[in-house]
Amino acid sequence: MQEDFEAFYLRHFKAIYRVCYAFMKNAQDAEDCTEDAFVKAMSCDISFENERHERSWLTTTAMNICKDKLKHWWRQKVTDLDEEAEQIAAEPDKKSEVVEAVMALPVKYKEVVWLHYYEGYQTDEIALMLNRSPSTVRGQLRDARAKLKLTLGGERI
Repeated sequence: MQEDFEAFYLRHFKAIYRVCYAFMKNAQDAEDCTEDAFVKAMSCDISFENERHERSWLTTTAMNICKDKLKHWWRQKVTDLDEEAEQIAAEPDKKSEVVEAVMALPVKYKEVVWLHYYEGYQTDEIALMLNRSPSTVRGQLRDARAKLKLTLGGERI
């Protein structure tokens, strides 16, 4: 069993690592995802008709692992930015400056920023209200934060 897995690992490592690196753009993250894919393969104990099916399944597994890690990373980054923006908005001396900057945004950004930060709605709720997809709302929030950062002189937001 150990020898079979070693052969399986050696046969597919380079291809799976390349796939993971293409997604992650970072050697350490690519190695982690590659390792996770092989751990999953070992725990699933699936038998394949031929090597091509093995590689196909392993590649799909590796891509899904990479996508999951990237989603988690983006969610964490957005959450961190949301918390920073809320802290800045709560500071009394900055509050009026931030409100002015928000009001100067184009309408499509102003409405999502206002609904999210000042009214407390989640992106899914805003999407329903404005008849947009949740991903569009998240993208508009991200773009609005970038514009606000420039407007407020590059301060963290």
